[in-house]
Amino acid sequence: MAVNGFKNGLRKSPKGFWEYKIRVGRITKCGTFQTTRLETAKKLLDQLRDDVLREQEGIEVRMTVAEVLDYWVKTRGAQPQHFQRAQYAFAKIIPVLGETPVRRLTAAGIVALKKALLEPSDPGKRPMSPSSVNIVLRYLGVAISWAFRNHRIVANPLREMPYETLKEDNRPFLVREDVVPFLQEVDKVANLHQQLAIRAMLLMGLRESEALRLRWDGFSGDGDYYSPARSKSGKAQSIPVAAEVRRLLESVPRTCAWVTPGRAGSIHLKGYTRLIVKEAGAIIGMANLTPHRLRASCATIVAASGAGAHQVRDLLRHASISTSQVYVQKVPSSIKTLVDRTFDGVEQAFCTAPAISE
Repeated sequence: MAVNGFKNGLRKSPKGFWEYKIRVGRITKCGTFQTTRLETAKKLLDQLRDDVLREQEGIEVRMTVAEVLDYWVKTRGAQPQHFQRAQYAFAKIIPVLGETPVRRLTAAGIVALKKALLEPSDPGKRPMSPSSVNIVLRYLGVAISWAFRNHRIVANPLREMPYETLKEDNRPFLVREDVVPFLQEVDKVANLHQQLAIRAMLLMGLRESEALRLRWDGFSGDGDYYSPARSKSGKAQSIPVAAEVRRLLESVPRTCAWVTPGRAGSIHLKGYTRLIVKEAGAIIGMANLTPHRLRASCATIVAASGAGAHQVRDLLRHASISTSQVYVQKVPSSIKTLVDRTFDGVEQAFCTAPAISE
């Protein structure tokens, strides 16, 4: 409906630009958009109408990327380690995109950020790896989503973050057939505490820090489940204790609250099992194996045995499935093995069934 020449709040000026006039509540806004395109004028008018509505409600409408990141820091209440990583990521984002209004943030802006991180113009700065860049982008997406969910911004402009493509993961990991030979080599050179910690990482999916901090009171009464005291995601979910770990626990004396205490009841430091893992891995042909790759090996083995994505996430106690899938390596024969094992016996049932007469 046209009013005083305005149709849906717009009319064309003698110079070809689009004039606007809208009334929202008791506020009337009028002016001219410096554009001759109708579609652009309609989008600008919608943004203006939304701004007026949100201003009446006392909500910020033109937050910059830096303000959104600061809002996340002040209101999110993340775990300390998660919080420190976020601040590190934000320090990389702000110099490039800090002054950009969130509503003006586009895929091209993200591409510029990625280029600044992957190929820094300052020769004194080290380029970041693609995986590290994706972590920075993930925290940017988390902060923007947090502001949107809390009605601090009108819309999320990056519902699909253009992450950097990663090369296929070629880091070492163990498969089911490697477990026994690997542990046999471990037992030749490791003490009882190292043997137990390595088994906890490989057979239960624990981090090295968690394996070295096993507590007697973390085990269930029957010893079938264990609840780690520390978790990066904050989850306190119990995980099953492998039979081999239970067997070794029977050999460990209970001298204090810790299962594998160091001298004077202290805790073994991170890296306590690193050399053992590396040496045992090299002997079975798996060079550069690390304690954390045992956790990835655990995820890979249970996934190849038929565990679903949600089950792998629960075993590793991650907050999201996407994080857990990073730990699962590709095993070419796993799908065929899984199908063969799952449907084993179906063919035999039909082979022994009586023939159907025609």
